[in-house]
Order: sequence, then structure tokens, then C-alpha cells
Amino acid sequence: MKRFSLRTLLITTAVIAVLLALPTRRAIFQKRGRAWVASQNGHVSFSYKYNALTDQWDHNAALPAPEWLINTLGIDFFDTVDTVVLDNMTVKDLSPITNLQNLRQLAVYIDIDDSLDFSPLAELPKLELVYLDYTGIRAARLAKLRELLPDVRVDATNHPPPD
Repeated sequence: MKRFSLRTLLITTAVIAVLLALPTRRAIFQKRGRAWVASQNGHVSFSYKYNALTDQWDHNAALPAPEWLINTLGIDFFDTVDTVVLDNMTVKDLSPITNLQNLRQLAVYIDIDDSLDFSPLAELPKLELVYLDYTGIRAARLAKLRELLPDVRVDATNHPPPD
């Protein structure tokens, strides 16, 4: 029988703790972000429903883990939020959305506060699309948003996309 030194056991325990802490931290932050979206009466869609190869949604897609495990630990441990739709309450603050670090799309279908700060969106590394509809955003403000997010497609129904 092989014996391990106390040092080996401590190092192994530390490595396992770090490996478990990373997805746990991401899940906690994502859960916090989803709670904010829910407080705005918004909606989220998870990545497992989106097929990047076909660029289409499959609403019948299977969960990324057994349902009993998702019910026990929460979906935030197994999948990431892909899309957020805010369509029920005037948006006044976007800073909590930074908890959704894997967010790919944001759609706002409701009035936005005139002083709304869009800078938190620049902290989302995977953001590809911001879609604004019924927001009443002015052209000059939309241009500033597009400058803030140069690698993100920013569309608004009341303003044509830039050339």
C-alpha cells in the first residue's frame, strides 16, 4: 500500500479546491445576473439551446446534464446565459448585467432611462449583438453606443445601421 505525505495531500486538496472554485464562482455570478434579469421581468436563454454551427435556436435541445443534477445544483453550474431580453420595465441600470460574462446577445424592447450608462456592456467579452427596439434612443446616443462597442453589432429599429 502506497502512503502519501501530508504535503502531497495538502497540495492535492488545494488543487481540487481551486478547480472547483472556478466554475462555482462563475455559477454564483451568473445566478446573480439572472436574478437581476428576473427583477426586470426580463427573459434569458441558455447556450445549450443555440447551435452555433447552424446559427439557429433549438428549443427542444437536451439539457447539458441530467435533470436531477441540474435540479440539485442549478443550471448555472452546467450552462451559460446566451441571450437576455428586457421588455417589461424601463431599463435604468445595466451594471448587474456584467455578471453574465458569456452573454452573446442583448435585446431591449422597452424605454430606456435617458441617463442610462451603457459602459457595463463593454465589460462583456463575448457580446456580439445589442438590439434596441421601442427604446426611444436618439441617433447621437446610438452613435456613441456604437463607438463604445466597436466589435459589437448595435441595431435599433428607428435608426438604420451604419454603412
